[in-house]
Amino acid sequence: MIKNKGFTFLLLSPLLLAACWDKVEVEERGFVSGIAIDMADSSSKMDIDERAQPQIEGETRLQQDENLINQNPGEDYSQNKNSKFKLTQQLIVPSGLVQGQNSGGNTMPAFRNLSQTGNTIIEMNRDMIKQAGRITNVTHLNVVLFSEAVATEAGLFEDLMDIFLREKEMLRSVKVAITKDHAGDYLYILPENEKIPGMYIAKLLENKSNLEIAQPITVGDIQALLLSKKSFAIPILNIVNTSTINYMGLSIYNGKKNKIVGMLTSDNAKGVNFINSKDQTGTLNIKFNNNDITFEILKVNSKISLKNKDKNHLKFHITINVKAGIAEQYGSLDIMDESHYKELKKALEKEITQMTTNTVSILQEDVQTDLLGLNTHLYKYHYPLWSKVKDDWEDGQAYFIKSNVNIDVNVTIEKPGNILKSH
Repeated sequence: MIKNKGFTFLLLSPLLLAACWDKVEVEERGFVSGIAIDMADSSSKMDIDERAQPQIEGETRLQQDENLINQNPGEDYSQNKNSKFKLTQQLIVPSGLVQGQNSGGNTMPAFRNLSQTGNTIIEMNRDMIKQAGRITNVTHLNVVLFSEAVATEAGLFEDLMDIFLREKEMLRSVKVAITKDHAGDYLYILPENEKIPGMYIAKLLENKSNLEIAQPITVGDIQALLLSKKSFAIPILNIVNTSTINYMGLSIYNGKKNKIVGMLTSDNAKGVNFINSKDQTGTLNIKFNNNDITFEILKVNSKISLKNKDKNHLKFHITINVKAGIAEQYGSLDIMDESHYKELKKALEKEITQMTTNTVSILQEDVQTDLLGLNTHLYKYHYPLWSKVKDDWEDGQAYFIKSNVNIDVNVTIEKPGNILKSH
């Protein structure tokens, strides 16, 4: 009996010693923070000395990269002349995240950028592994950037997004943005408050303290929108200098045409956010009695209602309720005076009405794309009517363009702010 137990133990002991045959140690993984996709013929707008290419030992790596590129002036050593895309990946360098300096006296960078050209994302990623010397991992990916040139080519953005959605390790919370110029350049920006550009861009996209900013849009959001063939807005970014990226406005993706068809900036971008009553806050400046007044927008709530169900003469009414406070005021206006309060209230209502009306005009006449949520309203509350117009909403019979949209703005000024009444 004892002999049988000993024999059984010997048979089972190898199982206790077995390890995962396919595991990859953390040290052998290249964690990706940011990904940028450009057309292969797109050229960088940044000089090589402005690109803080991370190095392994002080400035040695940068000098090596410059020497290699200078061997073939005007030619990128990673380029294939027959390629369609250029993929840039930003890998996190863990040692650079630790505060301190290396032996050469230079601060260790926390990232390393690699670029590769090719005709498919999978092909480029495979070739990039040769450069990285390790298997890339996207579980820490913060942002995916597409250049405007990529997003304006019909069907291309959708095809590329499908590849990311098929990646089993891709998180649905990864943020997506459009770049005005060469997308790869944005991964070389060195902000003062972040060590990794990919993280800096992701935090920039989360900012809701400006009325021109779109809601952050993620890989998961885009999947749902693409499947439903809806139009939507994607944040568009612009480089200010080698340490700063600016939020430029909203790029307009048309769900029927499968491409970016335009852009909204400044007041027109604000108009969309007022209509969609997103939870952004921010400020709005107006002229009143030849004086400047800055309002802080505290809350926005909007409601869409359908007033006419004739599909050829659809009539929508949008009510926008705004709560605001005076953040800054010049001149002798006494906000505590009831008549002045009413005048100021009407002035702000007029400003927002004009702003939103202009935005509606651009969306209907210029880009013919519904970012107002009218299509969604019909789907939710008037499904039989939606079934009749859905295939010709933005094109064909273009019921969206024919629709009449009336906007009514109601403003409540909650607090006068800190004002010294000295006149």
